[in-house]
Amino acid sequence: MCGDLEEIDGEAERLYGGFLQAAEGAIHEAIDHRGGSRRRIEQQGDSADHLPDASLHAYMDGLFADILSACIKDARRACSPERYRVLASQSIVLARVAGFLAGHLDPREEPLASSIEALMAGYSPRGALHSHD
Repeated sequence: MCGDLEEIDGEAERLYGGFLQAAEGAIHEAIDHRGGSRRRIEQQGDSADHLPDASLHAYMDGLFADILSACIKDARRACSPERYRVLASQSIVLARVAGFLAGHLDPREEPLASSIEALMAGYSPRGALHSHD
C-alpha cells in the first residue's frame, strides 16, 4: 500500500511537471512571439471609440499569460505532493469563470459554443497555439 501512494505521488509530480513545461512554453509564445499584453486595450490609437482587433487579441494573449503565471505561482506555494491538486482545482475555478462570463453575454452570439471551443482548444496537445480567429 505504501508503494501505491508513492506511485500516485510520482504520477502527480510527472503530470504537474508536464503542465509546468507546457505552461512556460505557452507564456513564452503569448508574450514573446505574439506580443501579448493586457495594456494593449489602453493603446487604442486615434480612435477612442473602437478597439482594433489586433489590440484585443494582444490583450487576450496577455491575460492568458498572466493567468497561467498566477496559476504557476499559486501552485508553487503548496508543498510538492499537493501541487497537482492545486492545478486540478484551478482548472475547475477557471471553467466556472468562463461559464460566468459567457452567461452574461448576448445568447444570440452563442457564447457557450465559443467558450467550449476555446476550452477544447486549450485541452488539445497544441492548445497553447490557440488562434483568435
